[in-house]
Amino acid sequence: MKVARNRRRQVILLAAILLIVGTTCFFLLCPVSELAGMRIVLAGDSRSSTDYTFYKTTLEKKTGCQALVKGGSGKTAAYNASDEYFAVITEDDHDFSIWLVGGNDDGSPGSVGTFSAASPLGKSGEPVVTETDLSKDYDGNTFIQAIDHIMRKYRAEYDGRKNDKGQIPVMIFCTDLPQQRDSKDSPWSREENWERKRQAILECCEKNGVHCLNLYDLCRFNMDREPMYTEPTDREHNRGEYYMDGLHPNEKGIDRITDLEIEAMKQYVN
Repeated sequence: MKVARNRRRQVILLAAILLIVGTTCFFLLCPVSELAGMRIVLAGDSRSSTDYTFYKTTLEKKTGCQALVKGGSGKTAAYNASDEYFAVITEDDHDFSIWLVGGNDDGSPGSVGTFSAASPLGKSGEPVVTETDLSKDYDGNTFIQAIDHIMRKYRAEYDGRKNDKGQIPVMIFCTDLPQQRDSKDSPWSREENWERKRQAILECCEKNGVHCLNLYDLCRFNMDREPMYTEPTDREHNRGEYYMDGLHPNEKGIDRITDLEIEAMKQYVN
């Protein structure tokens, strides 16, 4: 009888130890994120679209969030500013929206614009432009007007309008990533054009009080190690270190990008 009782105690003790070890391993391997259950809109072009599903799955796996994929393949900043696109963005309640815009805008001289002649863009010769009219569909003709329109339109849309959690969604706007297409001489491949777009987004974020995630500076992808994008788009085969094809980030690139996005979003979670 005594031996049987001792065995039962040993079995109970072993089960308790296994439960503690198993629970500890679970929380070590599957940490609970402050962003668990959050709904995050991914907005912009093909890089935030269903063309590359690992953006959504990587973000969801790291945080336990629900990523709402809203990017459109081949879309420009002007389209992202349109009423048609905003109807897509606002159709679902969300806690954050992350915008990666500009992949289909080449940033060539004169196409970007600025709101001040004293800005870095103004000093470099970009034309000084005015704000667009939010009461009408987007009708601007420079990159910076499209970015500014997006930010003001989003703010106006959610000014006083809360989601079903009683919160106002947070907009995080990323600077565009470098890319290279066709050849080093292409406007898409020129560093000064990448920088022009970056400056426009920095200017708009400061003007509108929007959180800027400067992916261009924080990632610092070495484009000498990346392939040159050529059409048609190959969505299946990876040819680079951080890019699938010189334009679209691969899983390694997205891993780096989502780490930065998560750190940005955590600043707004109590």
